[in-house]
Amino acid sequence: DEQKIIWSLHNIMREDPCRRFAFGVTIEGTELRLWLSNRAFVASTESIDLFENINDFISLFYVLGSASASASMKGLGWDPTVERVRNGENIQYKFTVDGKVFLTTCELATYGADSMVGRGTRVYEA
Repeated sequence: DEQKIIWSLHNIMREDPCRRFAFGVTIEGTELRLWLSNRAFVASTESIDLFENINDFISLFYVLGSASASASMKGLGWDPTVERVRNGENIQYKFTVDGKVFLTTCELATYGADSMVGRGTRVYEA
């Protein structure tokens, strides 16, 4: 369902400051579509029939699986300059900017990330 995948991709981008973009997949009957969401747009492929294009289907998941198993998660949308850190019950973030590392202590404003398209600005105390 298109509305559900768009909502899910938006939710990933809104809730996780470690993300630069996110992939999604929808399968309806035998039709598969790959989705991409970033701060500028949401895009999807044309539908492909899984049974008619089984080799493409297998290749897609092989490539995505290989990327997730690699040392760098950057190719799957993770921002290498942001790291999630658990401090007891709290979650903080380490931001690396020009070689300097900043550890957040609290969120000041995250409403900039609420928009589907835009900069996704968040403000933290460090």
